[in-house]
Amino acid sequence: KEFESPQMKFSVCQKGNTWMVRRLRIIYSLSKSIFENLAFEEWLFKNHRIDRYGEVLLFWSNNPTVVIGRHQNPWKEINIDFVRRRGIDMVRRHSGGGAVYHDLGNINISILTEQKSHRRAENLILLADALNRNYKLNVIPNKRDDLWLQPGERKVSGTAARIANGRAYHHMTLLVNVDLPVLKESLKSPLAEKITTNASASVRARAVGFLAQDDPSVTIQNVIATVSDAFKRHYEATEVLVVPDVVDEQRFPGVTENERLLRSWEWTFAKSPKFTIRLRDNIVHVEKGVVQKVDGTRRDLIGVPFPAVADDLLHI
Repeated sequence: KEFESPQMKFSVCQKGNTWMVRRLRIIYSLSKSIFENLAFEEWLFKNHRIDRYGEVLLFWSNNPTVVIGRHQNPWKEINIDFVRRRGIDMVRRHSGGGAVYHDLGNINISILTEQKSHRRAENLILLADALNRNYKLNVIPNKRDDLWLQPGERKVSGTAARIANGRAYHHMTLLVNVDLPVLKESLKSPLAEKITTNASASVRARAVGFLAQDDPSVTIQNVIATVSDAFKRHYEATEVLVVPDVVDEQRFPGVTENERLLRSWEWTFAKSPKFTIRLRDNIVHVEKGVVQKVDGTRRDLIGVPFPAVADDLLHI
């Protein structure tokens, strides 16, 4: 059952002969787990009653994490050895797009609407305008629906979307004060040039930055407040909810199954499109995360999950 708040206040406007209320529900997740937050986002996408409760603006941050797009190959996108040694989480999200790094210096923003109201470019213009008006920043959207910090075309936000069954969400990162060296190393796979695949490839930014580089007064909390206020002005009724436990199964039935899927090997690795990897005298063919064929001497690897042999193959 969808949760309700008795504190919600409504105002109305008249459009033609119809009285309408444009509603926004602003939700702050207190979880710092990428698996929990993506599971909750998916729950909202499938279950939130937009017609009854309005559109959603969801804010969330995670402990250090690398997130790949739905149709990507983790071995091509991520420095998996570095990520594991640093205790950084890895996950495949439900939306498309490229690989991104999150930590507690990053804000994730998700905007859930009906498909007919899905407007990525307008969301980014609104966001950039709010940041520029409130801080000493020059943020602009680009043609790829990223946000650049000028001068230098430093990427501070990457965005992606999901559309299904008449519903849509537009979600994005917003780098406020991120650990850039860790970000760059996490997204630099040593296997990238050895892999051949039709999986979606990330488009690498020429430069990456974060908001506090140009205005040290910028913090996670004040950016959340700024963005919330900017969106509120476009709605007649708003409600704010703070959710301490986004995987409360009683409150959000089905959310724990969403989380289980996101944590699974089958989702993160086996979901990868088939690929080949060239390693010295061997060409290894991998499908659904398992070695299917080897052109070379290491035919003993056939049938073995690729993650289990990747380190070994690097030393062939």
